[in-house]
Amino acid sequence: MGQLRYLVQRGGGANDLTVLDDAWRPLEYDTTGKTYAMRATTAAGGAYKADIQTLADLCQRLEDGRKTPYAAGMAEVRSSPVRTVAYALVHPGNDDADGNGSLFDGANASADSAVEDPVRRPLLARYNDIVMEHSYVSLLAGLHCAPLIDSINTVALAHDVVTQVDDLRTGNIAAAKQAVVFAALGAAITAADMTGTILGGISDAGNAAVEWAICAATLGLAVNACAAAPQHTAAVALTGGVLYANGVSVGLNVVAAVMAGNALALADSSVDASTLTCPSTDYTQTLAAAKKEWDDAVADRNTLITKINDKTNELNAANVARTIAINNLVAQVRAGGTSTSIDSRILPVLDAATTWESNSFSLTAATMRRDNYQTAVTQWTNQVATYANMLANRTTMISQLNVDIAALDAQIATTTDPAVKAALQKQRLEKTSQLTLLNDPVALQAEYDKAVTERTNAQNNLNAAQSDLSAAQASVGSAQTIFQTAYSNLSNAGRYTIFVGAAAAATGCTTTSAGVCQAGDIVTSAGIQAALVDLFGGSSVSPDPDAKYLKPIKLQRELNALQSQLGEANKRVTNAKNIYDQLKTQADNPPPCNITGKGVTPMPPSAALDILIKVDEKGGTR
Repeated sequence: MGQLRYLVQRGGGANDLTVLDDAWRPLEYDTTGKTYAMRATTAAGGAYKADIQTLADLCQRLEDGRKTPYAAGMAEVRSSPVRTVAYALVHPGNDDADGNGSLFDGANASADSAVEDPVRRPLLARYNDIVMEHSYVSLLAGLHCAPLIDSINTVALAHDVVTQVDDLRTGNIAAAKQAVVFAALGAAITAADMTGTILGGISDAGNAAVEWAICAATLGLAVNACAAAPQHTAAVALTGGVLYANGVSVGLNVVAAVMAGNALALADSSVDASTLTCPSTDYTQTLAAAKKEWDDAVADRNTLITKINDKTNELNAANVARTIAINNLVAQVRAGGTSTSIDSRILPVLDAATTWESNSFSLTAATMRRDNYQTAVTQWTNQVATYANMLANRTTMISQLNVDIAALDAQIATTTDPAVKAALQKQRLEKTSQLTLLNDPVALQAEYDKAVTERTNAQNNLNAAQSDLSAAQASVGSAQTIFQTAYSNLSNAGRYTIFVGAAAAATGCTTTSAGVCQAGDIVTSAGIQAALVDLFGGSSVSPDPDAKYLKPIKLQRELNALQSQLGEANKRVTNAKNIYDQLKTQADNPPPCNITGKGVTPMPPSAALDILIKVDEKGGTR
């Protein structure tokens, strides 16, 4: 139970996350300021220092991975369509749900570079793993790659400005404009990063809302949904921290522009510093995305509140209807009197209906438990037989599986239909899993022993569940007999006395048999029978759960499920509002910009390059 599987993107290409090399170097631009590229390490390209390996190089691999189209062999999530993943963690759940000989189910059990889609969460059998994935985009945001790289590029810009000023002082105004453009580029990248972070947070918020709703509606039986909901909620909370870091990076871009502008003014006193413009970040798209999530959260909560109110009104109306129906039954029995000699027969039929409903609900739950354990026994029995066959015919099966896998590989290589290829790949995964186990006889014997134990446990649980089901069936049978008796005692009471106050005023008669009622009796049979049908439905054997007497109990359960979702809906609204407010504050309060200065001797390019290399080796200015 302590096992976790992890998957990291490999492949030997530029997106291989197990390799760290000099994949990234600071940007440099041409004299027009229109083209940017990484600095070269050759003399012709500027002789920039090679093999500086820091987080920026990993960020470059993540960016390459983000842009690399999917191909076979990449780390992937078995979604539709298949998508690549930077890394993933898999928790195998409580047991081997699909009986593949591994706690991990489906693609999660394979040695291939693939895991199941995180949204795959069936409630019963065959799969109970939980997959957590990290995309290239989420890692780029989580590692603050855009602010990190911007900070180094800002220093690279300063070096280039120094070089430009030193080489061609008359071109310093253009260089300064390039400096400000570079800082503005960093601000734009940060704005895009913010938008990506917001969209990721919205996705997690939506997933959390769905998971909490499923968890509530199933009264906690949807195990995977209940487990994943708090994880998605936590991911939403992380969004705020990333946005704060990006907000800091906006300020750094403005500071960079101020520094570049001041460097220009210091290099040439003829420059009018007031003509230089600081960069600004466009929050429009980010604010719109954050506002939409806030609006969606409020709308979903309002929809839920409306459902709760509607269900409450429906429940209130059902309670009123039940009270009216009960009073009508009493009135039909009394036929204008204030009491009767059979009033005591009314409450037992009401109580018997309530008891029947409770026992019937328990019977449904017991039946579900019995069915689940029966499925488990069947699956473990089949697994025991499979392992026994593998132990008895291990050598023969290994040879055959090697032949089968080779044939499947050939088919997969030539198949172009995605659906057919996916089916073939699934077969290959299953056969590979069998082959791995067959090649390890100790592990195979252990899996066989475990399957026997699990089958025994499942059988014991099934025996207990069958005993519980028998008891529940007996309780329902007893409750049904009591209801039938109470129902008949009232509807077939025969002749009875009707009182007005303490005095006997008339004789009533209710029966389904002829010859019981006498002349002068007030025959109440039709009225009482109609009232009973109104309360309990058309059957005298068992009450109808949707009839007036039992309907409020059913509605109360539905209302409880809806109300259990409201707390999480409120949290989603609060989180969405906080994120929007944080972004709005950043947008409304840009960093100050004050470019001033007078001409002095510019910094030598060699000194600027040395500073840049040290910043690159350090891994940024933060």
